Amino acid sequence: MPGIEEYALAHTTPDPPSLLSLAAETQARCERPHMMVGPVEARFLQFLVWALHPRTILEIGTFTGYSALSMAGELPPDGHIVTCELSQEHADIARKHIATAGHEDRITVVVGPAMETIRTLPGPFDLILLDADQAHFPEYLDELVPKLGDKGVLAVDNTLWSGAVLDKSDTLDSTEGIRRFNDLVAARTDLISVLLSVRDGLTLIRRAPGGTPT
Repeated sequence: MPGIEEYALAHTTPDPPSLLSLAAETQARCERPHMMVGPVEARFLQFLVWALHPRTILEIGTFTGYSALSMAGELPPDGHIVTCELSQEHADIARKHIATAGHEDRITVVVGPAMETIRTLPGPFDLILLDADQAHFPEYLDELVPKLGDKGVLAVDNTLWSGAVLDKSDTLDSTEGIRRFNDLVAARTDLISVLLSVRDGLTLIRRAPGGTPT
């Protein structure tokens, strides 16, 4: 429905100055600023962190740090975020704003191919956010589920892909990757999931208690 996202934004608690500054620089400097999660989704992620009290968070796809910085403010005192970014330029912007906000001791930005980084991290993680490399979402599923803690949650962004998942004529690698991912998650009896229509689609996944692996 036209205007519904604007209505949701107008009725969501606004960003603090630190996030507004980061969003402004992202809009001014980056070629694809839409890669940044929007304020409504960022506030949703904050609620997840507030509710789950995760001590360990892994993020795939830092971009300029908006989502990591959003979550950091709700971390418990001993909480920490490891966030993976391929672009050095984006990582530099993220680190600058993380330091300005005083969260450099709570967020570690790792630059390099995320899959390689993931394989060096022992886990477990209480919360994982997957928000990059959509064409390879199915491969990330196999890597990330084993790194979830007993009550860990895997949150996956872009799972509606602006509605492209329903457009059979869209055969881009990214679209096909998301479709395969969504089908794989839905078919696994060892997982419980919900696909939310928040912004571009956000899927929450956890292990099913006593579920039979597929």
